[in-house]
Amino acid sequence: MELHQLRYFVAAAEAGSISRASQRCETAQPTVSQQIQKLEKSVGMPLFDRVGRGIALNDAGRALLPRAKRILAEVQDAGRLLRDDLDAGCGGFHLGAIATIAPYLLPGALSQFTRRFDRCELQITEDLSERLVEGLVDNTLDAAIMSTPVEHELVEYQTLATEKMMAVVPMSSPLAKKRHVNLTDLREQPVVLISRMHCLGRQVNEFCATRGVGSRIVCRSSQLMTVLELVRMGLGVSVVPEMAAATSSQSSYHFLPIRTHAPSRVITLAWRTNRGYSPLLRTLAEILKDQLTTLRYHSPKSR
Repeated sequence: MELHQLRYFVAAAEAGSISRASQRCETAQPTVSQQIQKLEKSVGMPLFDRVGRGIALNDAGRALLPRAKRILAEVQDAGRLLRDDLDAGCGGFHLGAIATIAPYLLPGALSQFTRRFDRCELQITEDLSERLVEGLVDNTLDAAIMSTPVEHELVEYQTLATEKMMAVVPMSSPLAKKRHVNLTDLREQPVVLISRMHCLGRQVNEFCATRGVGSRIVCRSSQLMTVLELVRMGLGVSVVPEMAAATSSQSSYHFLPIRTHAPSRVITLAWRTNRGYSPLLRTLAEILKDQLTTLRYHSPKSR
């Protein structure tokens, strides 16, 4: 028993004629007749009496008709309910993010996302870029927020924004009186850096090495918040993402734009190639882009 057979059966029952049923279904008359015969064979009994040029339901047909209508209505409802579920983001969504982005970008972005998809159960994983790529490839992650480069043949990504890096200095430093710094201001300073295990750490370390900054590295840490705390204590200066500056409420250190040759990173939303760019993923990308525009640092003196 197949759905199209039930549709032809209901149309024939209501029209009282195979020819009129074929017109209603926009299907050739022999096809409608053959499919009704197959339906009768599958239920093991005839469903119509042939009356002159028309047809009329017999007892079996009258018994099947309300059931057939109910089945077809439920199938139609299933499609409508599925569309409603998709619009509400029904189900689970596993999002990954690197730790140098997640605490700054996700709170505001996911607040908007969960209002839009109120039936979506979110799971967040913070990890290193390499492990997030593994999660995308083995389908344990639906999407991941990372920084370029994202290099895997099974991973696609969309650029969300380019973010500048900023210098951060303790309030006790003479540099705290400045509105911006040049590379020459940083070259003789003790430096606290984030570990190379992070893509951000590798980017900042490369910048410092090529620009002659960081000849006096006093400490490395795997946590950005620890780096900031060490700067606050006066151990040295550092280079951090602008979003860390934009979301900071601390007054014990001072963020400064780097005037020339400032490093930057490209923030991306990545997903597995054959998973497709779903409406939910498209909406998430739009929300993330909007949220990133709010994570711009404004000096206290310019507020």
